[in-house]
Amino acid sequence: RGESTAMQGIAKALDALKLLLDGILDISKLDAGAVQPQPTAFRLKQVFDPLGAEYAPRAAAQGLRFGMVATELSVLSDPTLVARTLRNLIDNALRFTERGGILVGCRRRGGTVRIDVIDTGIGIAADQLDQIFEEFHQIGNPERDRTQGLGLGLAIARRLCRLLGHDVSVRSRPDRGSCFSITLPIAEHPAVTTAREP
Repeated sequence: RGESTAMQGIAKALDALKLLLDGILDISKLDAGAVQPQPTAFRLKQVFDPLGAEYAPRAAAQGLRFGMVATELSVLSDPTLVARTLRNLIDNALRFTERGGILVGCRRRGGTVRIDVIDTGIGIAADQLDQIFEEFHQIGNPERDRTQGLGLGLAIARRLCRLLGHDVSVRSRPDRGSCFSITLPIAEHPAVTTAREP
């Protein structure tokens, strides 16, 4: 039994190392300009539907509700990088939400659409809001527990939004939850596109 426990510990350490290296590689690629957006007009539905199928079972396994509000809105951006950004935001929400759930929805505002990732998690104090997008910065993890992530997801999300020219923002209340938002330009005549593998 002791040997089995040791092997499990090694496996977890290797998984954490892989996540760390993948995150650092992603940041390095973004900082080096190796990732080039391919903007096109596309329906948000083609990003929302796969994310819903991916995350609903994961949320259910944690005892959380997960919802994605259906939309026919279309935007102008890179669908693969938008999906990747939302994936980082949803991963972050799942990591810091112990009860309640996560909702992903959007709202049209003039010539833009704001996508919100809303959770009922631990929330963020006002004096931390400017720091959470920095590398390796984590809320509520002073022990640096690797199971709570490595503090790179939000840093990557912000870099992706900067690359795409989209605004990213956060509103939060401690012990009530958070809402991370990205704002994209509306596209009136979407093309039929397929997201590339990230």
